[in-house]
Amino acid sequence: MHAGGQAGQKETAAQLAGLVSLMRSESADDHLGGRAMLNALSTAMFALVLRLASETEDAPRGLLALAGHPRLAPAVAALFNEPARAWSLPDLARLCNMSRATLARQFQEKLGRSASDLLTDIRMMLAANELKRSSLSTGTVAEAVGYQSEAAFQRAFKGHMGVTPAQWRKQQEPSSQDVFSKLAVSGSANPTKGEGR
Repeated sequence: MHAGGQAGQKETAAQLAGLVSLMRSESADDHLGGRAMLNALSTAMFALVLRLASETEDAPRGLLALAGHPRLAPAVAALFNEPARAWSLPDLARLCNMSRATLARQFQEKLGRSASDLLTDIRMMLAANELKRSSLSTGTVAEAVGYQSEAAFQRAFKGHMGVTPAQWRKQQEPSSQDVFSKLAVSGSANPTKGEGR
């Protein structure tokens, strides 16, 4: 790699590091418009990661390789946009104007896994987030991410995450000690709050 390429790579890496720092700050604090900022910054981060990958001599692997493969893009977009749909290999192959064998081979070469493995990953991450932030029943979460059977969802979730959905949800709850320490900090920071009523 020539010196100009290395300089460009270092500049992009520095921009990416700054962006990640800003994203951490936005996610740690509860500022007005924080979620909108994180959404916009995520798009910028994705663009910088692609730029950085294009500036290196090594071929990208994983999701980055899939994102950079224009013929696979329709299948990847479909899996991310409609993860609850019962996608089949023929459906995805049609979207990409490929044979099933070619699509399967391309996914294996670029991602090292199958399209159905990627779909399971997406579903499990969505389910984990939903279990963490809502009080929806496990059955409702299972249905929302594309499982017809709660038992099948429970097996898939445990196989993927190492714990049952109920155990995952319990692990995500703040302990009573965390809650009390947050109350103590907010109470000591504003001791006059509530006085004069």
